[in-house]
Amino acid sequence: MNLEISLVLGILGIAFLLFVSEKFTVDKTAFFILTSLLICSLVSPEEAVSGFSDNAVLTILCLMIIAISLEKNGVVSWVAQKMIPIIKLPIWVFLPFLMITVAFFSSFIATTAVVIIFIKLVNELDKMGKIDRARVLLPISFAGILGGSCTLMGTSTNLIVSDISRKSGIGRFSFFEFSTAGIVFLLVSIPIIYFLAKKFLPRSASQKEVDSHQKYGYITAVKIKENSKLIGKQAGETEIWNENDIRLIKIQRGKRHLKNNIKAEVLEVGDVLWLDLTLEDLTAQTESLGLNILGVDHDVIEENFSNEYHEVIILPNSRFINMTLEEFNMTLPNNIYVKGVSSDSKFSKSNNYFKKIFTKKFMNPGNRVLLSGNLSEIRKIANESNLLFANTVITDPYIPTYKKLISFFAIILVIVLAATNTFSILKSCLLGVALCLFTGCIQLNDAYKGINWQVVFLLAGMIPLGIAMKNTGTDVFIANQLYAVLKSVPASVTITIIFAFTMLMSGFVSNNATAIIIAPIVIAVAAKLNLNPKPLLYAVMFGANFSFYTPMGYQTNAIIYGLGIYKFKHFLIIGSVLSVVLLIVASILLPMLYL
Repeated sequence: MNLEISLVLGILGIAFLLFVSEKFTVDKTAFFILTSLLICSLVSPEEAVSGFSDNAVLTILCLMIIAISLEKNGVVSWVAQKMIPIIKLPIWVFLPFLMITVAFFSSFIATTAVVIIFIKLVNELDKMGKIDRARVLLPISFAGILGGSCTLMGTSTNLIVSDISRKSGIGRFSFFEFSTAGIVFLLVSIPIIYFLAKKFLPRSASQKEVDSHQKYGYITAVKIKENSKLIGKQAGETEIWNENDIRLIKIQRGKRHLKNNIKAEVLEVGDVLWLDLTLEDLTAQTESLGLNILGVDHDVIEENFSNEYHEVIILPNSRFINMTLEEFNMTLPNNIYVKGVSSDSKFSKSNNYFKKIFTKKFMNPGNRVLLSGNLSEIRKIANESNLLFANTVITDPYIPTYKKLISFFAIILVIVLAATNTFSILKSCLLGVALCLFTGCIQLNDAYKGINWQVVFLLAGMIPLGIAMKNTGTDVFIANQLYAVLKSVPASVTITIIFAFTMLMSGFVSNNATAIIIAPIVIAVAAKLNLNPKPLLYAVMFGANFSFYTPMGYQTNAIIYGLGIYKFKHFLIIGSVLSVVLLIVASILLPMLYL
C-alpha cells in the first residue's frame, strides 16, 4: 500500500466518521473531501470540480426542477386529493393502496417531492379526524423509497450508480432494466410494513375534534376576481355562505359601502366582500370561490395579496390590549398587514356589528389576529409585544389549468423519451425543463429556491473521491482484499454480502455517498472474480436505497422523524425486520434474474 492509497483511505475514513457523527452537514463533509483530495494532489483541479458537470448530477438537477414544477402547479397535490374518498375504506385496504400509490409516483417523480406532498395531505386529513397520521407516515416514507428503486429516474442513487457503470465502460442502465426486482421488493414489503405498523407504531392523540385553530371565526375583506363563480349572482342566490359557515357582513363597491338588503345585490368583478368566516374557509373556500384575501384596513384596502398567514394571539399585558382594530393596524410596520381578526360574540348580534369591530376597544386577551408579511418581523413584534405566535397557514394560489397540463406533459415526455431510448435521460430531462421554463410553468427564481442544493453539492463533492480511488488504484487495492475473502464463495453469496454491507452502511451514511464509495470497488471486485458486474451494481443500488432501520440514511425518513411523531426505535424495529426480509429476497432474486 503506497502513500497515495493511504491518503485516500485516510480521507475516506475521516469522511465516514463525519457522516456518521453528523458533526457537519453532508454537503460540508463532501466539500471537505473535495478540498482534501485537491490539496493532497490526488485529483487535478479539473477533476476536483468535474462533479458539477457530471451527467448524473445534471440529470438529478433537472429532475428536481421538473418536480418543483409539478408541486408548484399542483399536479401531484391534485392527484393526492383525489385519493381522499379512499380513506373511507378499511385501513387494511386503504394503507396498502396508499403505499402502492406513493410507490408508483415515486418511480417517476423524485421520491422526496412525492412523499412531502403526501405528508401534507395526511396531516390535513389527520386534522380533520379522518385518519391517524402516526399509522400512515412511516409506511408512506418506506413505500416512497421502495417505489423510487423501481426505475432509473426514481432516485438519485439509481442515476449515480448508472453513471458510474457508464464511466467504467459497462454501460448505463436502461429505464426499466431493474424494475422487475424493484417491483418484487415492493410487493413483498407492503404486507410486512402494514402488519409491523399495526403492531408497533404509536397512535396519535384523539382525532375526533378538528384542530382548535379551525374553530375560530375571522373578520376579513376579500375581492372578487375575474374568474369568480360568484359574478353575476345575487349574494343570496348561493347557499355557499350557510354551507361553509361564511357570513356576509357587507359589500364594498368602489367607495360605496352596501349594507342594506345586500342579499339582493348582484355581485360584480372587483366587489369587496366583508366576511365572517373560519380559518379553514379563509384558506380554502376563498380560492375555490375566486376571491383574493385583502385584509381589514377599513379606510384604504391595499391589495397586498399573500398565500401565507401567521396567526397570533393577544396575551395578558400586551401593549395592544384595549386598542381598536384601527389603532392596532396603525401601530404595525408598513410591511405587516392585518389579514383577519377574530370575530367577537359580544358584538355579533348587533346591527352595527361591523362598525363596533373597528371602533370599540376590541383587542382583549385571547383575541386572534391573522398577519401577513415578513415572518421574522412578525416574530419580533410578537416577542416584544406579548403576542403568542400560534400558527402559520400557507394556502395554494390559483393555478391556471394549462400550467398543470404542461407540467404533467413534461414529466410524461421525459419518461417516454428516456424509456424508449429515443434520447438519453439527461437530454430527455433537459427537454422537460425547457418545456416548463419557456411556457412559464416555473420561473428560474422558484427553481433556485426549491432545488435541494445540499444534495447537488454532496454528489458533486463525492464524485472526485471515486476519481481519486481510480487514479491511485485504491479501488483495486480494496478489491484485492475483498477478493481474498470472496474468491472461494459462490457468486450468489458475493451478491448477498455486497447487498448486506451496502444496506448496513447506508443506515448511517447518505445513500448517495454510500453508492459513490461502494460502486467502483464492486466493479473492481467483479473484474477480479470474472463476474458480470451489473448484478453486483444492482445490489449496491438497492442496498444503498433501502435505508429503513435508521432515520438518517434517507431524506424522507429524516423528514418524518423530524415531525416528532416517531422515536428511533420505531425505525429500528420495523426497518430491521424489513431489511432482513429484503436481504433474504435479494439473495435469491438478484442471482436468479441477473446472473
